[in-house]
Amino acid sequence: MAGEFQETIDIKELLRKYPKGLNISEISSALHMHRNTSAKYLDMLKLKGDIDRKQSGPSKNYYLIQRMPISALIRYTPFPAIILSSKKEILMVNREALNLLKCPLDVLYGEKIRDLPYSLFKESIIEDLCHNAVQGQSEIIERETHILGKKLHLRLHFIPVVFDTGRDGCAVVIYDSTENIENLEKLKICRKQYEAVTSDQTEFIVHISTEMIIIFVNEAYCRYIGRSFERITGLRFIPMFQADERERVQSIISSLNPGNHSGNLDLKSVRKDGGIGYENWTFRAIFKDNGDISGYHAIGRNITELKISESRLRQYYDNLEKLIQERTNELQGANRRLLGVISEKEDLEQELLFTQFAFDHASDSIILFDEDGKVYKANRTAGELLGYSDVEMKSISVFDINPSISKEEWLHMWGEAHPGKKERIISIHAKQNGEIFDVDVSRNFVQYSERMYFCSVAREI
Repeated sequence: MAGEFQETIDIKELLRKYPKGLNISEISSALHMHRNTSAKYLDMLKLKGDIDRKQSGPSKNYYLIQRMPISALIRYTPFPAIILSSKKEILMVNREALNLLKCPLDVLYGEKIRDLPYSLFKESIIEDLCHNAVQGQSEIIERETHILGKKLHLRLHFIPVVFDTGRDGCAVVIYDSTENIENLEKLKICRKQYEAVTSDQTEFIVHISTEMIIIFVNEAYCRYIGRSFERITGLRFIPMFQADERERVQSIISSLNPGNHSGNLDLKSVRKDGGIGYENWTFRAIFKDNGDISGYHAIGRNITELKISESRLRQYYDNLEKLIQERTNELQGANRRLLGVISEKEDLEQELLFTQFAFDHASDSIILFDEDGKVYKANRTAGELLGYSDVEMKSISVFDINPSISKEEWLHMWGEAHPGKKERIISIHAKQNGEIFDVDVSRNFVQYSERMYFCSVAREI
């Protein structure tokens, strides 16, 4: 047995040197082996699928071939398989092929492949590739077809096979790539949608591989550093930061794990004008199902203005603390002085109460207006005359009280206003219920605490 094994090895080594093949006489002469013995070993090798035989004129040439035993193919392939004889007749199919083609075995068995009721097998190239496979030449093609109305993307492998009897054949192994192609199309759509979203973002978005190589950046980051997408992708990510900040970036990225997905850093940078800038970056690790890191996602933004504002705010706060202390000391002195005048204020308050009483109970309507025409102050007589409560008087304007005054006329009056200017006219007033009545009005401008007011003293005619 050992001798026979060595002789078959010698035959295979010899044929490996002659890809175009040798006949029995050439093999016997080269190996110093009897012709009948050579024929026996050649038949054994052909039965095993190690060599193939081809008629070339009156002689038969033998050559090495990668022809798969049909029993091994049927047993181990997980894909639909159709087995053809050298005459392209279907001899075997597996269960997966019946499920794919949606038909029973009797529809397929014994038929030539071109006669199957499917448009996929009607193409002339299918029969040619089956013929080539029978001759020992494998091929792969991809086709789109419809089976029972469903569109499928199929990849057909034409594989040279050998039957247990030693006869040559062809196996058509079908791989259904429909789901993969549909997923790839969905992935393309997702990528386009993602690019559409990221392109309008003002934040910097960077995708990084596990080797710290930049594989994607958005337009905002390209504009920020002044380089195109093509010039940035493929570069190492860490060197994009200032030398004194790279160790911090590397440290926080290295610390990411399933229990700590992300980290955040404020980093110094050099602006285009040469000044010191600041950036805020959030680094997030992307994990596979098994917990391994598949890449990193980084989001950054320019926070230079924010940092400058924070610095100014701290300075203002420090100044404010000092100012508060000074003002506290001043207030303490003022409080001491205030205690000395409290008694004087009590007398003044009594006088003010009397003045307010006299103002409210005056026989004429007295109203003070501000520059916008809003009622600043009015006595009770004015409210009783016009039909408004004290609270309602605060919500009306001169245009509600005197409908004869336009906004242009009001602005003109204030344009010529000066303290002490007096005027007496006959005009009209409107009550809350809409009733119009004539009034004798004495009006003038008064100034108090650097503010000007329009004073109207009216008496119903």
